[in-house]
Amino acid sequence: MKIRTDFVTNSSSSSFGIIHIKSKALGEFLEKYRNADIPWTTDFIIDNDMIHIEDMDDIFVPKNPTRVEEVLFALLDMLAGVNLEDVESPEFPEHYDYSEEQVKMLLEANKRVKELTDSIKTVDWHTGIAEWGMDEEEEAESGSDAIFRYDREKKISEYEMF
Repeated sequence: MKIRTDFVTNSSSSSFGIIHIKSKALGEFLEKYRNADIPWTTDFIIDNDMIHIEDMDDIFVPKNPTRVEEVLFALLDMLAGVNLEDVESPEFPEHYDYSEEQVKMLLEANKRVKELTDSIKTVDWHTGIAEWGMDEEEEAESGSDAIFRYDREKKISEYEMF
């Protein structure tokens, strides 16, 4: 049997999320539920009217927004593992595996979707998968990064995947 003792390359990956959102109302909403019985998937920092998420350690991002109207839905799904669209189901909340606090948060968010969305001034949402062991061509073809930028004042809304 041969045992290899020299350097062995291995392809591996890690997902990341770097998200900055300027919204006083959304920051206050998240802060209200920070210490609730909600299984937050990652930490977030609220600094004045800015929300910062910088997770480089295998964060799961189920949705990436492609327009500002999707930011609240994607943010709650990523941070709290909840789907805001579930509120519209006639089986909500009885047939869903949400804590009482998650249900409370979803119901409030659902009532305030327009207000919270309209309060968003800027978004810089960058998520992806960092790959190791791939050559440049393979990495370019993987299409694993998504960026959404929004600035209400400058009238910028752009989404790209690469």
